[in-house]
Amino acid sequence: MNDHEIIKIFLDTQEWQTFECKRAAIEPAKLLETVVAFANTEGGYIVVGLEDPSKAEGHKRLLGISENLDNISEFLKLIEKEIEPPLNLWGKFELDITNVNGLPDKLFVVNIKKSNDVHSLKRGDTFVRKGRQNVKIGSTEIMRLKYEKGAIKFENEKSGITSLTEIDVDLLVIYKKDTASEGLSDWQFLKDNGLAVGIEGSFELTKAGALLFSKNPAVDLKNKCGIKISHYYGTKPAYTGKPNFVARPFTIEGPLLRQIEQSIRYFREVVKKSPPKLSGATFHPTFLVPEWAFQEAITNAVIHRNYSVQDDIQVRFFDDRVEVESPGTYPGHITIENIRNERFARNPLILRTLNRFQSAPNLDIGEGVDRMFRVMKEEGLYEPLFFPPTLRPNTVLLLLLNLHKIEYWDTVSKYLNEQYRITNAKAREITSITDVLKMSRLLRGWAEKGLLEKIGKAKKDRYYRKPGQEMPKGLFSRGVDNKT
Repeated sequence: MNDHEIIKIFLDTQEWQTFECKRAAIEPAKLLETVVAFANTEGGYIVVGLEDPSKAEGHKRLLGISENLDNISEFLKLIEKEIEPPLNLWGKFELDITNVNGLPDKLFVVNIKKSNDVHSLKRGDTFVRKGRQNVKIGSTEIMRLKYEKGAIKFENEKSGITSLTEIDVDLLVIYKKDTASEGLSDWQFLKDNGLAVGIEGSFELTKAGALLFSKNPAVDLKNKCGIKISHYYGTKPAYTGKPNFVARPFTIEGPLLRQIEQSIRYFREVVKKSPPKLSGATFHPTFLVPEWAFQEAITNAVIHRNYSVQDDIQVRFFDDRVEVESPGTYPGHITIENIRNERFARNPLILRTLNRFQSAPNLDIGEGVDRMFRVMKEEGLYEPLFFPPTLRPNTVLLLLLNLHKIEYWDTVSKYLNEQYRITNAKAREITSITDVLKMSRLLRGWAEKGLLEKIGKAKKDRYYRKPGQEMPKGLFSRGVDNKT
């Protein structure tokens, strides 16, 4: 994208979770609070030299950094010196403008990446971003944030379980056999694999050990850590009158591997019992979501959820989709923008252990999410839809749509990945659809399915974007200095 196109997007974007604009006259230390808040939350862009949209409109907001160049220099020094721990990945770039006085000038843009760490100012203050505000947090919230990011490992903590009578012995026998460790004592084997701790001959399971091998981790840990299955007739829950459940909702508990296996068995029953549809000379189930895609979705949820949160994974079946919602937001530096090709394990012991079973539900070769996208595409279905934290706070919500793609979707989706937003006119141009109403129906239908989000009420200002996407994806790599 060229500078003019990027500036147009900045002018059209309201300050929110991942975007803030400030005059160059602002005190540099105040900008530093936003840097920390962005790094601790979802990352974002700070545009210096751009007036607040509530104080001016359009190109009158283009004040430029010539208003106070010294503040820019001071701001950059503070980023390097006044944040603990230091930021690893952030970047900066400039955009050429003609300022409000008609003179050549620049906007200064700082791109802050979501961080794996929890950052504070050296004076001791820690901030997160909530809406358009930087919110100072205290020790309790800092601890919660560390669990959320994976900086503190819930799985490494002691479980209080000191007797092997509480574990699924048969499952442990299988695991020892699968790892060629039959000769080791049970406690020593668990300790050697990070699943127990031992002092002077006394042993205790870690919480990872309990989650993986306890007969009922929810009881032993006094924590909701199962999978809740809800299956509905139709495309949404009925909140009035008779509930539209296909069957009474139920919770799957027990060792994590068994939870995954039982969830997959239920999925197979859903496919088996779905009404058949004649295609050619053969009847096929009308539930189209591939088993492998569901397996990857449920396995990811079990491995990467935040177990410090008191809640179960929620799996909801509808006629047109499967929803998998796991407690805790995206771990570490993972976002919906990079989830297909970046890796970060909030629970590395759980990931490692499940992978070492011969019947492992996960390959742990870094391509699971990307393969899920490819499998859905190969079946002619819509790509998996991850909702951003701005729309679904404190959870990761994944939709697997049980719908064949409309042929124009790939063209529109690719355009949005590169250009951020699309109007009816632009959609018609790239798809060669000439009928305005037909294009409107397609855009509206995609929005109803959750694939698009409509922005703007007036027709002249209306456009569509992917849910929660506030900046073009192409900008996310621009100006990054790779400070590691």
